[in-house]
Amino acid sequence: TAQGTQRGVIPGAQFFRLESNLAGANVATVQSVFNVSVTLSTSTVYAFEFVYYFNKTAGTTSHTLGIGYGGSATLNSILWDAMGYDNSAVLPLRVTPFQIVANSSASNTTFTGAIAVAATTIIANIKGIVSINGGGTFTPQYTLSAAPGGAYSTMANSYFLIYPIGASGA
Repeated sequence: TAQGTQRGVIPGAQFFRLESNLAGANVATVQSVFNVSVTLSTSTVYAFEFVYYFNKTAGTTSHTLGIGYGGSATLNSILWDAMGYDNSAVLPLRVTPFQIVANSSASNTTFTGAIAVAATTIIANIKGIVSINGGGTFTPQYTLSAAPGGAYSTMANSYFLIYPIGASGA
């Protein structure tokens, strides 16, 4: 309690940051963004923030990139939104092809338009809340609609932050 008349949450945050680039695979199946999961508790609501920075330098097979969440935890509910862009330029950049996605499902949701160029940069800034029914792992994931001919890498300094904010139903 910050003051006698105020109540608040002091979160026990879980934070993960990539120290170096993480190469993905040239496949059209689910892949882990960070190659790690977090373990979440039963009957707990969590807030989260993720920043994904993907880069691909080869392959021109048309595809899209989708965002989703997997793992062994069972969910009561989830709500998240992602804002970002996909472009052939590398950082730093200022672009107009801006993407916004919002969903109340953990299943894969297409984030980009069709991509058929070799060099691609995708940035996603994601915020959300998830209510856990049965505790277990929670895994940030991405899915390519087709094998593009070259793998994406999750770039260094991409991160995720997740922290409990209360009991389910509170």
